[in-house]
Amino acid sequence: TPMIIDIHGHYTTEPQALQLFRDRQLAGLADPMRRPTNTDLGITDEMLIQSVQKQIEFQKGRGSDLTIFSPRAAGMAHHVGTEAVSMQWTAISNDLIHRICELLPENFAPVGQLPQHPGVAPENCISELRRIVDELGFVGVNLNPDPSGGHWTSPPLTNRYWYPIYE
Repeated sequence: TPMIIDIHGHYTTEPQALQLFRDRQLAGLADPMRRPTNTDLGITDEMLIQSVQKQIEFQKGRGSDLTIFSPRAAGMAHHVGTEAVSMQWTAISNDLIHRICELLPENFAPVGQLPQHPGVAPENCISELRRIVDELGFVGVNLNPDPSGGHWTSPPLTNRYWYPIYE
């Protein structure tokens, strides 16, 4: 029988603990004492499985077999914070996607986000790209053509500026 693949699924049902972490992370921009570490999430495998049950129900209801699954697009927020904040947020988000796809491989295949930040060259994304593909087995990545959050300060995706990612 043919496999039906939803090629564009985002993790829109994250546990509240992820948003609480993000709130603390952003509060840490103003007050470094409030900055969390990568181990502050407290999200169990059971919480992850529960968080995607609605998405699995949608899969079944629509007759699809597998969802190519990435972090929530608006949640990537490459323009928020600093380059370091983006790198930490990206790693945490990608790690959650990896965990979900490991727990439910029949339902989800992982796609990652990159630690893009306005004014920072694409080369800063290469180590995370290699990590998620080579170490975690991700099948794709989201490349934001506008990490500035609506100011469109980056060159178009056809520009050589982006070639380090493509290479």
